[in-house]
Amino acid sequence: MADSERAAQLARNEALRGEVDDLLEVFEQQRRELAETQARLAATTVTAWSSDNLVRVTSNTAGVPVEVHIEPDAFKRSTPQKLGAAMTEATQAAARLATEEAQRAFGAFEQVGHAIPDLPDLVPGAPSIKDLVNSFFPEPASVDAAPQPAELDEEAEDEYYRNRGYLEGR
Repeated sequence: MADSERAAQLARNEALRGEVDDLLEVFEQQRRELAETQARLAATTVTAWSSDNLVRVTSNTAGVPVEVHIEPDAFKRSTPQKLGAAMTEATQAAARLATEEAQRAFGAFEQVGHAIPDLPDLVPGAPSIKDLVNSFFPEPASVDAAPQPAELDEEAEDEYYRNRGYLEGR
C-alpha cells in the first residue's frame, strides 16, 4: 500500500513539475515579447490636431507631449482663449491616441494571459498577477469638452485686436 501511495504521489509530483515547466516556458516567451513591445512603444509617437487645425501635438505612448506645433497664422485666425482651447483639445486627443496604442500593443498579452492560470490558482492566498496587469490600464477619465469662448463677430474681433484686448489682465 505504501508503495502504491508513493507511486501515486510521485506521479502527481511529476505532473505538477510538467505544468510548472510549461508555465515557465510560457512566462519566458511572454517576457521576451513584452520587452520587444516595450522597446517598440518607447520609439512610438502619436499625433493629433485640434479641430480648427491650428495646433498639432505629438505625444509618446505614455501620453506625454514631445512636440507642440502651432500653425504660423494661428495668432491671426484665433484669439488667445480659442488657441488655448485648441491646445488643450489637441493634447487630450493625443493622450487618448497614446492610450489606445499602448492598449493595442499590450492586448495580445492579455489574451495569452487568459490561457494560463493566475498565481492564486497555483498558490492559494497569493496576489493576482492579472489584477496587477489590469491596474496598468485604468479606465480613462471622461474628458469634458473645454468651454469655448464666446464667438466674436468680425467687428468685435477687429476691435479686440485694434485695442489690444488680448493684453488685458496681464
